[in-house]
Amino acid sequence: MRQSIASRLSALYATLLGITVLLVILASSVALVYELAGFSRDIVYAKHEEARVLAEQNASQGIPLAKAAPDIVKAISGIGLSVAVFDPKGRFLAGDKTLRPGILDRVLAGKDSIPMASTHESEVGIAVEMPPGPPPGQPFVTPSPGQGARTVGKIVYHESYGLFSSRGGVFIRGGGPPAPGSQPPERFSLTAVEGGYVAFAPSLPLLLISLIPYWRVVVTIAIASILLSWFVGRLFARQALQPITEVTASLQALAAGDFTQRRFVMGGGDEVATLTAAYNDAVAGVAGAMDERKRVEERMRQFVADAGHELRTPLTVIAGYIDVLRRGALEEPTIARQILATMALEKEHMRVLIDRLMRLARLDGEAPPRSEPIDVVELLRSQCDAARRLDEGREIDYSVDGLNEVRGDRGELGEAIWNVVENALKYAPEGSIHLRATAIDGVPTIIVRDEGPGMTESARLHAFERFYRGDERGEIVGSGLGLAIAKRAVERAGGTISIDSAPGHGTTVTIRLSPDSNGAL
Repeated sequence: MRQSIASRLSALYATLLGITVLLVILASSVALVYELAGFSRDIVYAKHEEARVLAEQNASQGIPLAKAAPDIVKAISGIGLSVAVFDPKGRFLAGDKTLRPGILDRVLAGKDSIPMASTHESEVGIAVEMPPGPPPGQPFVTPSPGQGARTVGKIVYHESYGLFSSRGGVFIRGGGPPAPGSQPPERFSLTAVEGGYVAFAPSLPLLLISLIPYWRVVVTIAIASILLSWFVGRLFARQALQPITEVTASLQALAAGDFTQRRFVMGGGDEVATLTAAYNDAVAGVAGAMDERKRVEERMRQFVADAGHELRTPLTVIAGYIDVLRRGALEEPTIARQILATMALEKEHMRVLIDRLMRLARLDGEAPPRSEPIDVVELLRSQCDAARRLDEGREIDYSVDGLNEVRGDRGELGEAIWNVVENALKYAPEGSIHLRATAIDGVPTIIVRDEGPGMTESARLHAFERFYRGDERGEIVGSGLGLAIAKRAVERAGGTISIDSAPGHGTTVTIRLSPDSNGAL
């Protein structure tokens, strides 16, 4: 099973902390070993005298070195210090069997010697670490501690070794100080005691063993810190990733068909805020598309229902007359001619209705309208000429005021204006019709005004609905789609259409196109 991002991030935090802690432990352990090793060298010098005193005490009590050796080893052994006791012939008595300094064999062979009594050495001063000397040609002034010199231990005089420092630095007779960190002379690894020899050597394994308590403490603290960092990191990671979890849940709901728009508000400008902003935009687009789809589907259902209703009437009439003809009406020429004329009218009504339905379906399609320059004067003149051909006695005129050209689909815009003019021809009998084109505040505007009886408020509010024809249409033939087609065509051009009308005051239809369509801009 794949772990969550929060779990992986918290594990990464804990791993990085663990690596950091491990490096700190290793570095601190190396530093401690180095310091303890230096401290062990200091102890070697002090243990020389202690070994001699213990050997003399045992000898005074009649205890030979061979018997006292284990106790002496136990007494003088310390952290990081290995001890071995040998008899006068160099045979191992007690302690570390691996410890046998080379100077022991040379002493036994008479090729070298080591001091035995503690009176051979005495403290003569304090060892200091000297600062850099003066430039050539200038006198040397010995500084005191605190004036460029640093105290590093005591200076001891030994008649066999010369001057040496208890911090491990050795001053050989006639020589200068050794380099810092130099190893003590081999002679200091062996001392002669009553009845034999005692060898000393710093022991790295013992130093490491002495660090076990330290490691136990720091490892415990490290484990606790790692666990705490894992818990806190997981908490913070969950909090930081909470918006992603919510977005995921919302996307899953979206995939399941729930198109309810959910918005997330995030402060700051980090990656999560960018993700939620992109999600909000995507969801807004999907929600808008789904709303538009619902509206289209609703219009389509309404369109099919209304079309079916409108087509049912002429089909019913035609079917009824066909039945009458079958029953013998054909034998009466007068009745037959009346029936055929009525059927022809219904056929024409069906043709017009189907033609307008097809136009409306085309306007509802997704194909964008064309954009071409349109001569406004020619457009209005052609509309007036077509209207005069239908009603030669009607006063129909047009005027153009500061708007000579617009951009748009010539066919769709002309169809929108013609449907408004045709509506005025039907519902404003004997009333004058006036067309005017102008630019109002830079917006191309076409106005169609008639001097007819006007419309009621209810009819005005529903005038653009499909298949709506009003309650006072009387015997006027129509489909109720003319103004709906005009509205859709204007909307596709990026404009709006409105009606201003009242009973007895005529009707004014105003078409406002998009400001971008103004050819004069």
